[in-house]
Amino acid sequence: MTSAEEIYGKLGLLDAPRRVLIVEDQIGWLFTLTNALEARGHTVVGMIGVLDVDADHIAGLGLDGRVIDPSPKTTEFDAVFLDYNFAGHRHNGASFLRDFRTHSQAAVMGMSSDRGFNEVLNTLGATCSMQKQRLKYALFESEAS
Repeated sequence: MTSAEEIYGKLGLLDAPRRVLIVEDQIGWLFTLTNALEARGHTVVGMIGVLDVDADHIAGLGLDGRVIDPSPKTTEFDAVFLDYNFAGHRHNGASFLRDFRTHSQAAVMGMSSDRGFNEVLNTLGATCSMQKQRLKYALFESEAS
């Protein structure tokens, strides 16, 4: 089983504080992952969905369902945790990653519950991916054992 340190290492999150984007519509998991990353010294922007991605910004939906204002810059993130299905009608994980990759080479962790969706994200340039339950285990439960 992959360990938390291996996952964070693949994403470049071991050696210094980084800026991390999480796109996830399961609020509990978004909070859990945000808290874990912030405890490691990283700055996190969480979105439950994405409306637009271009060279300048990511128009994302905050926890209240409203567009985050000001929208974060596309190039300011060092790593992304990306679900495949999330709020918003214009993007899913695949279309987000396709647009994001034209403007950023940040490390991306695909984290869908569906292995097939993770394979799509890998094909489109994700650094790595894991099914969500396996990722939760690797990051939290395996460390407690």
